[in-house]
Amino acid sequence: MRERAEGLRAVVASLCGLDRDFDADRIAEILWLAAQDDGSVAESDDAERREDPDDTPATADGPPADDLAAEADQPARRSSLHTPWSDGAPGSGAVGVSLPRAGSLPRGRELARALKPLKRPWPRGRRQRLDITATVSDYVRVGELTPVFSDEPERWFDATVVVDRSPTMAVWAETAGELVRLLGRTGVFRTVRVRELYADPSPENTPTLHGPLGQRVEVGGGRSVQPRRLMFVFSDWASAAWRDGSQWNRLRTWADSVPTVLLNPLPSKIWRQTGMSLPAVRVVSPGTPGATNAQLRFVRTLLMDHAFPGTADRDWLPVPVNSLSPHAVGRWARTLMLADPAGCEALLLPAPGRADLMAEEESEGVAAPLSGRSLTDAYLYRASPAAVRLAVLCSLYPQVSVDLLRVVQQSLVPEATTADLAEFVVGGLVTVTEAARAGGHPVLRFRDGTREQLMPRLGTRDARRLNSAVDRFIANHSGSLNRFSAAVSGAGTAAGIPVDPEPFGALSVGALPAVGLPAEAPASAGPVETSPAGIPKEPADDPVAVTTVEALEAVELPATEEGPIERETFLRPFARGVTARPAARAADHRPYFFLSYAHTPGHAGGTDPDMWVERLFRDLCGHVMAMTDLPAGAPAGFMDREIRSGEGWSERLSDAISTCRVFVPLFSPRYFASEMCGKEWYAFEQRAIHHRARSNEPAEAIVPALWVPVPPSQLPGSAERLQFNHRDFGERYVTEGLFSLIKLRLFAEEYERAVYELAKRIVSVADSVRIDTAHPIDYRLAPSAFGSPGSGVGTARPMQITVVAPTRHDLPEGRSPEYYGDTPEEWRPYHPDASRPLVNVAEELVRSLNYQSVITPFDAYQYADHAPPSTPEILLLDRWALRNEDHRRRLAALDSEHRPWAFVVAPWNRRDPQSSAAEAELAELLEATLPAMMSRGRALVSPAARGVPTVEAFGQILPRVVEVVAQQFLRHAQVTPPTQERRDRATLRPYEAEERLDRASLPPDRDTS
Repeated sequence: MRERAEGLRAVVASLCGLDRDFDADRIAEILWLAAQDDGSVAESDDAERREDPDDTPATADGPPADDLAAEADQPARRSSLHTPWSDGAPGSGAVGVSLPRAGSLPRGRELARALKPLKRPWPRGRRQRLDITATVSDYVRVGELTPVFSDEPERWFDATVVVDRSPTMAVWAETAGELVRLLGRTGVFRTVRVRELYADPSPENTPTLHGPLGQRVEVGGGRSVQPRRLMFVFSDWASAAWRDGSQWNRLRTWADSVPTVLLNPLPSKIWRQTGMSLPAVRVVSPGTPGATNAQLRFVRTLLMDHAFPGTADRDWLPVPVNSLSPHAVGRWARTLMLADPAGCEALLLPAPGRADLMAEEESEGVAAPLSGRSLTDAYLYRASPAAVRLAVLCSLYPQVSVDLLRVVQQSLVPEATTADLAEFVVGGLVTVTEAARAGGHPVLRFRDGTREQLMPRLGTRDARRLNSAVDRFIANHSGSLNRFSAAVSGAGTAAGIPVDPEPFGALSVGALPAVGLPAEAPASAGPVETSPAGIPKEPADDPVAVTTVEALEAVELPATEEGPIERETFLRPFARGVTARPAARAADHRPYFFLSYAHTPGHAGGTDPDMWVERLFRDLCGHVMAMTDLPAGAPAGFMDREIRSGEGWSERLSDAISTCRVFVPLFSPRYFASEMCGKEWYAFEQRAIHHRARSNEPAEAIVPALWVPVPPSQLPGSAERLQFNHRDFGERYVTEGLFSLIKLRLFAEEYERAVYELAKRIVSVADSVRIDTAHPIDYRLAPSAFGSPGSGVGTARPMQITVVAPTRHDLPEGRSPEYYGDTPEEWRPYHPDASRPLVNVAEELVRSLNYQSVITPFDAYQYADHAPPSTPEILLLDRWALRNEDHRRRLAALDSEHRPWAFVVAPWNRRDPQSSAAEAELAELLEATLPAMMSRGRALVSPAARGVPTVEAFGQILPRVVEVVAQQFLRHAQVTPPTQERRDRATLRPYEAEERLDRASLPPDRDTS
């Protein structure tokens, strides 16, 4: 024991003498890793050396130690991302790529709902419509049929969006674009025009407006007021032209003639630090909808009387101002169109000459520039916690792209809002780079001294998570159309394109195929492990681990009674410890269940009706924790009640659905009428479908619970197919449901039994069915598993799926039979990653969208020339089948018919060497055989026509194809008039219906008819 203590003391002393900043925790981690050795590996190696006389033992300075250290932790290679710049550094070997953009308006749907009051129609529109009531009235009165026309109502406003193009607004260019697209999609306005606001390079900074083609235009300024035009001015109000008052004078002219509202992406608490340092008041409507700015009413404050003596109300023009929050926008819309007495926030614009004087008064004292430490301390003091975390995470690189900043916001700081991101951008820590101004791609560079103050707050795990989040986002959104230009260093020739020498991010070797580059790491880099989907796993380049290896290499190891400790023996535990760390983290601490329920609206200001669901959730979590070995703090379940009021809740909801083990829907009539619940069901069902596609094994991990009993006739197909016996939870549970059991004390024992049995079933299913985690989907764009709102519950619509593929008995020359079976329906294009036939995967995907699939072999496929469609059609086409002349002839005949409701999906496994070698030839055959269908496919769902590379991509693309062919089918299908029998049913009198039901319910011997 004394020898061990002496050896341990010597090791600690050696570590402390390495001139490294090792604290007690770091030393303890090194010793813990070394202590994991059980001696078995070292003993077996020593035995092998003793058996081999030619192998000499490794000394402390021998080569095996170097090899072992290299084996212990080989850092994963990452390629840095740069901004393309014509004035940048040449010879970098950088290759230009395009990277996907993250959404810059995360609460778009809520903003669209907030604008709903603006949909109020203008009763006297510019068009005329036939007034049937007046026409009939005149015909009755006069006796002559004369059409009477009246004004047709139309949208109240024509919108003009003025986007500030100042240098500081480069960061918000994409946000402005999404805002304009949102205003156009909502249908709130009759027309939407976009104008760009520039400050000419002159001493006066005279603001000018430009149209979409660059021409100068004018807005307002005339003598007549235009109340039916609405102007949105989108700016951060941070440029010099706003600070010196010149732009405010022009804005005052616009607001005099056109109702105007100001939109600011920055948080309201820092508005006064920009050019928006004007008096703020609350305005109310005069009582008429669509009031102009001059008609809005406000009350002067005592501070205004003190700061601006001698001014009257007529000297100020109120202009509403909003942040990009649905609450603020909704409050303004209600004030404008519904005369909401609560009012909204507004700024008071002074008379044209007064704005310049106010700017001069504020610019008298100009503060000296602050140091990096002072800027950082000020930011940490006043910024929100989410904004501070964004800044700390982004300090990993000397520059940060705004597009990747939004990826960090959505992936690692989901609680951060657009205001938090804006706070980081204008908080004094960063500035827009010169390369970004030249290329139009917003990249922010840390000011001198600020990054050094933030980096000590950045942990090693956060750095790894940041890199993994970037890799995962780029791999998951490789097919996105919204992209920006970048450059990957060291991926091309020695020359490459000129770039900004400072990187704004990094990309792992495993993620390079997602941007169109080969995943070939340099010789000095270790292998990068990727998941089956091609998405890189968490990188192994742990700075703590690398430092530990270097430290152990330099330690002078003490001697024991048996002799000096060999360095290989000492380092072996560390090598095993590094590789064993992922195994140590392999414990499954995912939530056991996801509780999906329909939110019940409140009534007359009473208690929250969802409080009973929350109690059920807490009881289930308690039982699950008692039945499992989950550690303290690990979530037993997930319920979205806690985050409904926070921003980014849909992203967290997607993360929870993609990782939970069991899906628990609370059945009720309201549940199956909820589109949101259908989206949750669909998202989880996709995981089960992909799991069955890869493993070809059953995976049923949905455990339903009866909240309110639902008749079987009201169940949609997705719920009706579940094989589940509810009577195991008690008869009272089946007849009353959990809501009655939890509300009535009389049923307390039945409630406890039902919840206990439900928790047991959740744990049993979670332990027996291991569904893999999935990539989070965009929950807002997911379809509902219960069908569209107008389709009706339980009505499964038909969808024909035709397989065009050879069998193993008639394969073309040079094709391996391992992808085929005895029938075309056994075709498995993604073998060996997915061992289930593709048609079965497609059938489940179609069924999850509440369609009934009809599988048809191509040999039995029949179609009539110019016949109306009977069902939507999807052709799953193997390009190898095009080498069959009969298949080509029949497909060409099908293509010659105008059948928009038929769509081709061409799975194409690029990991298949035979397919890769013949890709050019088969792609040319496909274009020559089906030119019309391919052209239509590229226009509607281009990834389906180009070739679907993986089974995961197939699961994402096929629902889009189903939606397209369903729409085309409804557009071209014939409408069948009701038969006489249906008319009789529709006109059946109530007492006759009751009589028929009574007769149908009688036994045969008691039928009195």
